[in-house]
Amino acid sequence: MKVGIFINTTKSEANTTASAFSKTLQQNGIDYKIVNLKEDFKDIDVITVFGGDGTILRVIEYALEFDVPILAVNIGTVGFLSCVESNELEKAVELIKDKAELDKRSVLKVKINGVKYYALNECLVQRYNSNLSTSEVAKLSLSIGGNFVDKYFADGMIISTPTGSTAYSLSCGGSIMTPDLSAFIATPVCSHSLHSRPIVYPDSYQAEVKVLENSSKCALYIDGKYVKSLNRGDVVEVSRSRKTVKFFKTDDNFFEKLLIKLNKWSETR
Repeated sequence: MKVGIFINTTKSEANTTASAFSKTLQQNGIDYKIVNLKEDFKDIDVITVFGGDGTILRVIEYALEFDVPILAVNIGTVGFLSCVESNELEKAVELIKDKAELDKRSVLKVKINGVKYYALNECLVQRYNSNLSTSEVAKLSLSIGGNFVDKYFADGMIISTPTGSTAYSLSCGGSIMTPDLSAFIATPVCSHSLHSRPIVYPDSYQAEVKVLENSSKCALYIDGKYVKSLNRGDVVEVSRSRKTVKFFKTDDNFFEKLLIKLNKWSETR
């Protein structure tokens, strides 16, 4: 077995903890290597990530491509996706040695003009006014399962997985979904409407977000990262991917962990 170690090098605690973890692996006779580039993932069996949720999102693409499970050590503020804390390195090694149960998380397949992207948390169609002197709203239409839902005059539209329901969607008033649900949620961002509400729907349905002809310029973001600008008339197709992201599973109570993490986040504000 070979363990990959991915580190958010901008955080001193991440570097220190990863160094201690590598020594613990050595003491247990487990091979490891530091990974940074795509080709580094080809010969590893597990990827350990030292950072916050943002750091984890940086390795999702490679974890999907090479089908490598993720064991996340929380160095960030919240760490919803983390399996263990920075002071639980022995526990992390035991999970690897025991080949602990894996938690399979659903992934969005996002398609625009024939190009595919994958998202663990969410895709976002949002107004994009970086080069404009005035602020204009995005004008979007949403369809789910081939059926028209509504038009939205808003800052944007989020399509989120259950994993991502505790991320940007939550801050925009979206419902929290447990990770085992076979559903997605469409959450408008600052919609100018009295009846606009988040919609939870089966993940067997494809959603389509269209940029209307009278909309402001828009852009597509995947897991918080800018991907491309969108033209009026562009349609973003969002469906469930056959791929899943695998995380090492612990016996943590989801609701207890949620309460702890959200309280931890609010205390840092």
